[in-house]
Amino acid sequence: MDKRIIILGGELAPEGLAILVETGATVVTTAPYITRAEIVDIMKAHKPDAVIVRLLTDTLGAEEMKAGGRLCHIAKHGVGTNDIDIKAATELGISVSITTGSNGHSVAEHALALIMTLVKDLPRQDALIRDGIWDKNQYHGRELRGQTLGIVGFGFIGQTLARMAGAIGMVVAAFDPHTPDSAFASGVRRETDLDALLSTADIVSLHCPLTPETHALIDARRIALMKPGALLINTARGEVIDEPALVLALEEGRLAGAGLDSFASEAPGIDNPLFQLSNTIVTPHVPGVTIDAKRAVSVMAAENVLAVLDGKPLAPRFLAR
Repeated sequence: MDKRIIILGGELAPEGLAILVETGATVVTTAPYITRAEIVDIMKAHKPDAVIVRLLTDTLGAEEMKAGGRLCHIAKHGVGTNDIDIKAATELGISVSITTGSNGHSVAEHALALIMTLVKDLPRQDALIRDGIWDKNQYHGRELRGQTLGIVGFGFIGQTLARMAGAIGMVVAAFDPHTPDSAFASGVRRETDLDALLSTADIVSLHCPLTPETHALIDARRIALMKPGALLINTARGEVIDEPALVLALEEGRLAGAGLDSFASEAPGIDNPLFQLSNTIVTPHVPGVTIDAKRAVSVMAAENVLAVLDGKPLAPRFLAR
């Protein structure tokens, strides 16, 4: 069977692409952030059996899914499926896979790096030295040991971050109504009330998926609940936070800082007010695409596609719902 596969929104790592090519599949790769109209045209032109979704401007919807007439599987290059209309795919009989666990360690490390960068006052110290100021009295770094880390979303990434933070000596609490109690057996306190978690944590790190329930989950009311001087870290999705409310809290100094890797609109414009603040550190939605993680994600996405096209069942953990 001639397998036709389109990679929507950027290239796979060479190792993942090689897996597809070695089977004799026809592979077409598009540029990142193409429009829905462009996707429809590409689907009509190449009639793929499967697509691998990387970076899109809009949600991949029913119109694009039906455009080629042959699509039977969508593989997400990652685990967040907010850019795929899962309901539409289900109604069309198109399975959707995710690369569970492939890049989670890299994302957890990135969250910890953002935490450490802010807590150790690194951006300001770097700026002072570059301006010729060598003054240890202006160092405001703190220890992480003994501080409380509140994790919102306790899947693979949240659990990995919890182990890292625990090794440092942090007190860890987590909120996730969907994770079984067994995941909290390693000294992590299960918090069943999100408001209570936010009001007691020194640092809050977000690791929940973007769903209708989590959209603007961290809004003005919940930001006001956070401890004065707390830090907010987001390596999940930008829409989980009410950005104007966060900007106001940072401008007024109610929050000490924020480490942000995702934004409500991507790619955000350079006029985004979060970029103008001295108490933020920002990265361009990259934790899951370290060299190591990109390789692992690409390989897993390719393997998921080929398994489905060869009629093999995927393990439940790889199926999006």
